[in-house]
Amino acid sequence: MAKKKPPFNQEMAIRGANRRLFARSPFVVEKLEESRQEFPRYKKDGTLAKKPWVKRQCEVCSAWVGSTKIAIDHIDPVVPPNGFPASFDMWDRITMFLKRLWCDKSNLQRICDDCHDKKTNAERIERLKIKYTQELDTLEQQIQFAKKDIKRHGAASDGYKNWIKYINKYLAKKKTSGLEEIVERALRLKQEILELKSSFDK
Repeated sequence: MAKKKPPFNQEMAIRGANRRLFARSPFVVEKLEESRQEFPRYKKDGTLAKKPWVKRQCEVCSAWVGSTKIAIDHIDPVVPPNGFPASFDMWDRITMFLKRLWCDKSNLQRICDDCHDKKTNAERIERLKIKYTQELDTLEQQIQFAKKDIKRHGAASDGYKNWIKYINKYLAKKKTSGLEEIVERALRLKQEILELKSSFDK
């Protein structure tokens, strides 16, 4: 059975097209050429090849790597760690995205694949921490409200089950480096939920 094609997303299509355009822009070429160096390349038989090996220097770890293992990266990410303001509509988000994408060259850096992977993962974890913290804040407020009005809340037995099911999403991240505080907080809230249910059952 053929995989169902996802619905067209106008915002993501505009973002993607501009990222591809930026990748071929003079800014990127100029930044890459700033550190271009040629190194001797040898054939299997030990003789010198006609074309040298072109390498460029990563501005994060200072290593010299081949042209296919380096990219141009935004030091300050194109998408902010805490996302775009909730009050923004699609065109507001696109406008802000374009301004951050087509930034001043001082916000660009050459970065090797290894450093890029580490930076991307760190940014992903930071976004998750912000998102999960906001979600757990909301859940904690609901728990505190239920403690103040336990009789009325206790009548909805499915509420506790839904909370436990919801909080297990965070507990499943226990092996994800960088989310330890989120997991610890989720464990504390789960214990509060169980104690709240226990006090009502009595």
